[in-house]
Amino acid sequence: MASTQSSSGFGATTKWNDPVRFQRKGGAELSAALTIGEFLKQSCDQMAIGVGPRSHADCPHRVTSECYSPEDDASLETVISASYRQIFGNAHVMDFERCSELEAQLRDGRLSVRDFVRGLAKSSFYKDRFFRSVAPQRGVELNFKHLLGRAPETQAEISSKIALLAEQGHDGLVDSIVDSAEYLEVFGSDVVPYARSWSSPADLSTAAFPMLAALQKSFAGSDSARGAGPALTRSLANGVAPRISLPSQPVGLRPSSGSFTATQFSSKAPGITSGKDSAPMRGDMYVTFGLGQREQETFQRCPGDGPDQLAALIRSTYKQVMGNPHLMEFERVISAESKFIDGYLSTREFVRAVGLSAEYKRRFFETSAPYRFIELNFKHFLGRAPRSQAEISEHTKILAEGGYEAEISSYVDSQEYQNTFGEDTVPFARILTESGRSQVDFNRQLSLAEGYAASDTVLGSSALVSSVATGLAPSGWSKTTSRANRTGTQSGATDPTKKRYRIVVASQAARSRQRTAGNSYVVSGKDMSSQMKYIHARGGKIVSITEVM
Repeated sequence: MASTQSSSGFGATTKWNDPVRFQRKGGAELSAALTIGEFLKQSCDQMAIGVGPRSHADCPHRVTSECYSPEDDASLETVISASYRQIFGNAHVMDFERCSELEAQLRDGRLSVRDFVRGLAKSSFYKDRFFRSVAPQRGVELNFKHLLGRAPETQAEISSKIALLAEQGHDGLVDSIVDSAEYLEVFGSDVVPYARSWSSPADLSTAAFPMLAALQKSFAGSDSARGAGPALTRSLANGVAPRISLPSQPVGLRPSSGSFTATQFSSKAPGITSGKDSAPMRGDMYVTFGLGQREQETFQRCPGDGPDQLAALIRSTYKQVMGNPHLMEFERVISAESKFIDGYLSTREFVRAVGLSAEYKRRFFETSAPYRFIELNFKHFLGRAPRSQAEISEHTKILAEGGYEAEISSYVDSQEYQNTFGEDTVPFARILTESGRSQVDFNRQLSLAEGYAASDTVLGSSALVSSVATGLAPSGWSKTTSRANRTGTQSGATDPTKKRYRIVVASQAARSRQRTAGNSYVVSGKDMSSQMKYIHARGGKIVSITEVM
């Protein structure tokens, strides 16, 4: 694994010239196996199978390796340092972020190096940086790099791990790699994983070198700072190895022709969305999609909730069901709120009451196309986009035959709602991977997410009619800049709801907090009624209403 002069420029420089290993002799005895999997692992660990190529029939369950490893304290400290550096992607770890319990178990001999590596890959530090804040394919790429010391070889390899991730979660994916025959043959139980593609091992193809170079980038960089998108998607899809790009020259003062020339420092652009949607400044790719974060915050009513908790539940219900609106006091469902606070209504029944309110009907039924209305019902009550044309046709029939109330109740009373949210949880955007859901459902969900600060009321036409009819991903799902709702109103439009009007208001009431001499509001035709209610509620007097030409 010693680095050479030719490969150091590709980020192949290493801190240690040889694989780092450690073994605690005479450690604690194995505890009793509580599962079949633990029994099979222990039975194989007791077999001293030599290092190198072997017949997998030697071990009926999996293979293992055993070789000499030092057991002094210096080697132990080196192993711990190398493990953090490799598994955490060369990230800087603060003292409070270290896995002290795992370190103690490794020092006492209760954990082997392999199990210590497994624990680091399952830690909250690792999940926050390489699971929750990155795309699934990027996460799998880094799992291969950190735990197997190589890049994925094929798209099929990534697809199988993503399927395993959906079925068993992150911990199951880590176990599948650490318990694999490849890991045990290469690293065994005592060796810390390392980048092994630089030395062109016999078991890897030539393409493994540029593939790992595309993931490694440089020796001093951190995997958590290199973006959340996958680095090998195009290469694996086309079957062509990526080009190796040399890292840029270091920034600073360099001598040139007997004089010193200073290289200018360039500032890094802030991590905001391209749509300028006032999204939070954070390194989460889901912010770019207008979702705020990957794991949506959930609100659930529990026994003994106080006024603050109940108020938060009510706010989250309005935000989800009403499509992230700004509601005035007179637009709220006050009677349903009182019953919910007093315990006469469950969270599910309160969601139903908001959906059956006159305000919801005005916002999404009276001013939207039928397809758009049904799309938003799926989003507001089930937290997802419609999956097929058959689903939309079914609810169109319910709306035509049973009416508005039957359409709303068909979502709230559905088995899917009960299984997902139950009686006490407020519906939320279900953007995480679920078993049985296709990738195009994720794209449709993003197409309905109009932006982190947008409202569902500003778009009256269907966003998914073509996608659902053809079974293809909707266009424009990856951006929040070119939304139709940004240009929903225009001067001189023939449709009254799309025209723009200027309302001139005289001075507000004397006791109002707003003491300006006069105000003017520019609103769309469909928002005229709510704006006039707002003006009258604050004691204003409308002087004139004119169309903006």
